[in-house]
Parts: sequence; C-alpha cells; structure tokens
Amino acid sequence: MDENKPSLQQSLFHIERDNLQIATISPLSTVLPEQLHIVDYLLQFADLVTSTLQQEDTTGVIYYCPIPAGKIEYTPLFNQFLPSDSTASTLKSLILKVLAWKELNKPIVSIFTENCTDIALATMLWAGYRIAPQKLKFGFPESKYGLFTGFGSTIYLPSLIGNSATLNLLTQGKLMNSEEAYKQGLIDEVSQQQDEGILLAKKWILRNPLLISEETQQIDQVSPEAILNIQRKTRGLYPGTNAVVELVKKRASSTPIQAIEQEVTLYLEVLNRPEPLHMVRTLYYGVQDAQSPSRIRLLNNYSLKKIGILGAGMMGSGIAYEAARAGIEVVLKDVTIIQAEGGKAYSTQLCEKLLALGILNQSQHEQLLSRIKPTEKVDDLNGSDCIIEAVFEDFPLKAAVTQESLPYLADNGFFASNTTSLPITELAKAAHDAKSFIGMHFFSPVDRMPLVEIICGKETDEITLEKALTTALRLNKIPIIVHDGPGFFTSRIFFNYLLEGITMVLEGISPLLIEEEAVAAGFAVGPLAVLDEISLELMLHVYDQFPALHASQQRAYSYLKKMVDQGRKGKKSGAGFYDYDIESKKKTIWKNPTISLQSNTLTPPTIRKRLLHVMALDSYRCLEGGIIDRPIDGDIGAILGVGYASYTGGVFGHIDLTTLPIFVAECQAFYAYGEQWDVPESLKELAKRNFKFYNGFLSNWH
Repeated sequence: MDENKPSLQQSLFHIERDNLQIATISPLSTVLPEQLHIVDYLLQFADLVTSTLQQEDTTGVIYYCPIPAGKIEYTPLFNQFLPSDSTASTLKSLILKVLAWKELNKPIVSIFTENCTDIALATMLWAGYRIAPQKLKFGFPESKYGLFTGFGSTIYLPSLIGNSATLNLLTQGKLMNSEEAYKQGLIDEVSQQQDEGILLAKKWILRNPLLISEETQQIDQVSPEAILNIQRKTRGLYPGTNAVVELVKKRASSTPIQAIEQEVTLYLEVLNRPEPLHMVRTLYYGVQDAQSPSRIRLLNNYSLKKIGILGAGMMGSGIAYEAARAGIEVVLKDVTIIQAEGGKAYSTQLCEKLLALGILNQSQHEQLLSRIKPTEKVDDLNGSDCIIEAVFEDFPLKAAVTQESLPYLADNGFFASNTTSLPITELAKAAHDAKSFIGMHFFSPVDRMPLVEIICGKETDEITLEKALTTALRLNKIPIIVHDGPGFFTSRIFFNYLLEGITMVLEGISPLLIEEEAVAAGFAVGPLAVLDEISLELMLHVYDQFPALHASQQRAYSYLKKMVDQGRKGKKSGAGFYDYDIESKKKTIWKNPTISLQSNTLTPPTIRKRLLHVMALDSYRCLEGGIIDRPIDGDIGAILGVGYASYTGGVFGHIDLTTLPIFVAECQAFYAYGEQWDVPESLKELAKRNFKFYNGFLSNWH
C-alpha cells in the first residue's frame, strides 16, 4: 500500500479508538471536498475501514455516515461520472473492497445521526448492523428523477429486506421514518436518544466479536404482477426504474461479482442518459429555486395570520385546508352557512384520513379544524391579510364578490383571484386598487397538487407579487410566476393538448388509440378522459372567454357543442367521449357513428409526438410573448400543473431532447392538421443556430 495513502485518508476522516480497541470513524468535513470524485472519496473511506479491520487488535468498527449531511448533490454526479472503462473499474473496485469486509470477520456498525438518502444511505448499508434514533427519514428519492442509487444498493438491500421490498424502495421515491425502516429491516435498532447510538453500537460489537458466515438467506422472487405495476406507473420511461427492475430480476441468479458488474454497468448507462439530467434540473433544482425564500427581496413587516376565502366549493375548501394546515386562521365564506360548513367538512374528511393513518394525532386534528371558520357573513372577513376568491368562472360573479369583500381586507393585505383562464387585468377592474390585485391559480385537488400559478396583471406591483409568493410558500406550494394573457400558461398549453385530442378524433383516428398513446407518451391522463372529467360544457365556457378562435378551435368548439346538445356532457352526465356505467363504475370509449375511423393514417409514435410537440410549441409562444419569463417556469408548470411527460424535464426539455431543428421540421410537417402548428419565425431562426434552451443545468435563454 502507498505509504502516503493512510495520511490522506485520515485527513478526510477522523478515527479514534477506545480502550476496548473499538474504532470509530467519522468524516472530518461537513461538506464533500469539491474537487474530489465521489468514488475516490469513498475509496479512501473503504480503505480506511479495511486497514482498521486488518489490525489484529481491532475489536470492531463503528462509522457515521461518510457523506456529510446524509445526502449528495446531483451536480457532481453528472459532472464526474463520464462513461469510461476507468470509471467503471474504479466503481467496481469500491464495491469489491466493501464486500471484502465480511471476510475479515469483525463486527461493523453504522450509526445514523440525521436524515439519510440515496448514495449516503447506500454507504450505511455496507455495515453489518445499523442504528438510528427516532424520527429520521430514509429512502431513495433519486428514482423520482429517472435515476437509481447504485453503490451496492441493489446487492445489499435484497438480503436485508427481500427483493419485493427492494423493488418498491428503489423505485417509488418514498421516504420512511425510523420505525418503518426498523420494521422493514433497513435499520436493526432504534435508539431512544440521539447520543445513545454509540453505546448501543459498542454493546452489539462486544456481543458479536466474531461474525460466523451467515447462512444464505432465501430471497423472495418478485412476482410478474409487482413488476407490471411498477412499469405501469412509469410506462417504461424512467431509465433508473427500468435498471432496478432488470437488476432485481437477475439478483437471485447472479454471483456477487456478477451483481457488481451488472449494477455498475447500468448505473453509468442511466447516469449518462439525457432524461435524468432533465428531470433533476426541473424537479429538483427548479423546484428548489421556486421554493427559495430568497425570491422575497422587497417585502418587510408582512405577516400572514388570517386568510379569507370566497367560495366553499372544491377549490375554496382545498385552499382553506392547506391554509389551516399551515397554521393560518381561515374564514371560509359562501352564500349560506350550510354551503360554508359543507366546505369545512371537506377538511374534516381529510383530517380523519390522516388520523386513521397516524399522520395526525387527535390534538393536531382538532387544532387544524378549529382554524377554519365557516360563515355566510362578509364582515367575518375583517382584518384578512389576504382574500382569495375561488368562485365559479364568471366575470360578473367574481366582480361582485370582489367588491363586496374588499372593504374587509387588512391595510397591508392583498386580493387574489383563483381562476384558470379569466384575465387578471380585467378582473382587477372590480378592485379599488389594481396594484394589490393578483391571480393565484391553484390546482385540484389542492391538498395533493403542489403547483400554484401566480399571475401578474398589467398593474400588479412587485410588493403584491412577493406577498402572493410568501402566501404560496407558507402553504408549502411550488409557485411559478406568469403574466396575464388568455389561459395564462398552464391552462393555455393544456387547451392545446385537449384541442389536439379532439382534432385527431375528427380526423378519424381511433379515440382509444389516442388515449393509449397519450399515456404511453408519459401524460398523466389522455385528452379525451380529461375533457370528460372537467365537463364539455366547461370547455365550451372556456372557449367563450377567448378573444377569438382560429379554425381548428372553431371545429373543436362545434364538435363539443354537438356532443353537449346530444346530452354527452362528460363524466357527470354519464356520457361524453366515454360511456360510464353507474353500477360497475367502469367506462368504455365511445365510438361516434358519424365519424369513419381511418386506418393507418397515423402511427402511434406520430400520435405521441403530436401531443407532446403541440404543448411545447405553444410554450415557446408563451416564452417569446412574455407570458413566462424563464423556460424553467414553463417546465415546472407543465409537469406539476397539467401532467406533461416528466421524463422529458418539461416542455422546453422535450424540445432539447428532440433537438430544435428536428422539432421545428416536425411541427411544420404537422401544419396540415391546423393553425396550432404555426411555427413562429423566431423559433425557425433559433433552429438554424441549433439553439438549446439549456446547457446542462443552466438556462441559455436571456
């Protein structure tokens, strides 16, 4: 061994021995060394553990998480792991060194002191015994970004928790607490106090001085149904999930050496695919930036203690629940006390579910509900720091409730309209001060949908924008900032998705094929199912708000009008693009006898492209036209607001994945299908330059 290496190792890790010759190792720094490759860093840790175990007088080894803070940033992963034989060789060498610890036949314990995820968690699995205090969180959220963890996780986990649990843990992105981790076998012992771990670790080592080779554990076989369920959720579009499924299926028939080879090969393949980088950029860094308090620069002395909500329907009730959950006093007003109390009942239902799951206790349940005051009296709104109007999408109605409630707003308060498409600048005319009027478009169901689209009218001032951002962050939402225009951003691009679905139906494309290919493309729901859910009448109402309709929109409008006139109004009426059976609660696609199905007109990949491209193209128009300021807002809004294919990283990520020259050429080829395919001249010019909206994690748009 190189004589200089131990001193280098010891400069990164602190090691101390007690009088029982138990060695305890911990990282010296609170952050990873910037210039050091993560594998080189962990190799030094592995070598230090190995050399310590090899010393005859060593009784056992205890280590704290070698990766500071229990997590690793994604940027170095993408920067450091370039596909090469040397990278693969180094990574294999690391896992082989760790596997060799068992041959030294001395007890090793890892102690958790904080939440631990991804690669950091994988390193803690290397020990023979794991101890954690209560109330920590563990898991592998990398799977949400198209990645998988590697670093021996697919080798160690199956023997600890079984193949089925491994598959779920590495692909679902869910975090578990200390008790759940103990029950699953991820943790061997839960300490009652934070500093008790070291004592428990030493006791265990003294009870287990020699680790006799364990019998080979029978690892359960994963059922085809379980694999199918995983793949159904991701549609085979997440590279990391696909890799985990493949590795878990092979694990039982592979030797440890083969398992290492397979894991390292797939780890590097996945990390070097473009989709994970796009997903991390939007869903990790983009969301972090959107929720950063640093966005609030001008606001001083604004406290959000009381929110007034107008309208106790599904949307208003959901906002009330989120505000009460955030510890804010809520006045939920509707026309009658019965309607207002019905809105509060929604929060009661949600709380009872959380109570049954053990997420809330009885006291928390009662406190949350006590914050919501249902009322029919407008003067109960008095002193509200914010009033959010959430009534039906109707100009006169919104204007009336705005004017009625504004006198009760606190001096430093602001007024927000929750609307999907009505122009904020027009709605603000009902207010005495348009500067303190803004749009806050929540998504249904509010308790599960994280996005809030904050819409600035032409006169909305910066202070009001920051108050709206503050409110969104207090409600634990992810805000994007957009500017006024028909449909704003999310609704506008979503209308193009729905329009393309209707357009293809009118072309004679099988409605069932349209729906299947939408899901295959990565959309949450097919366009025809969405139209039925929101109701065809509401879609007509939205179109009525548009200043003008182009020919494709007019054709869609006429077709929807005919369906409504026939009583096919959507899911609630029992018939729309689907027929709904009330007894079985099943739905079947409706085949309109007046439309002849055309065979072989469009291939499935073309259908998928049309649905993805049409939203991305209109997103560019929004960017060029100033509806959104940054591509990342469009990407976050598209994925979290309207279920755009997440593996792309969003609408602009999709254009980059396609490449702009190909994207423009394909959109131009689709122009025969309607005006929605008109490509702006500026985008054609960017295509000539082979422009990319992003360079890695950085935006190229200025």
